[in-house]
Amino acid sequence: MATVKHGSTKKINRLINYCEKRAEITSTNNLMAEDKRSIQHQMKFTRESFDKTGGVEGHHFIQSFKPGEVTPEKANELGLELAKKMHPDREAVIYTHTDKGHIHNHIVLNSPSIEDGKKLSVTKKHYYDWQRQNDAICKENGLSIVE
Repeated sequence: MATVKHGSTKKINRLINYCEKRAEITSTNNLMAEDKRSIQHQMKFTRESFDKTGGVEGHHFIQSFKPGEVTPEKANELGLELAKKMHPDREAVIYTHTDKGHIHNHIVLNSPSIEDGKKLSVTKKHYYDWQRQNDAICKENGLSIVE
């Protein structure tokens, strides 16, 4: 039963540091960088390019799966698919963790769009859209969802 939770951060580098050190698998969307420092620098450059350096720097979605239902590789693939479907125009890093009793992804999104610099504002409707899209992806892959 895959679930999704959301949070925002004014300190995206701290979030990336936390997610990186426990990650078993990492993938990215709209980022040329692959290592932690380069990812942080590229996201900062994007925020500075659009003059979006104040307030919320990023968003954090946690996608959790039922124990034993997915491999870390499959979980990361599903997290990347979710990020691409929900925000194809944002820089994202997907960190897959296996340090708990279940496999889960930390999906970190940079606030501004790479297309127009518009910052992401997560409303209740947006959060529910993430949940519905996550459910659809899980169903397509034969995974359980929360009813």
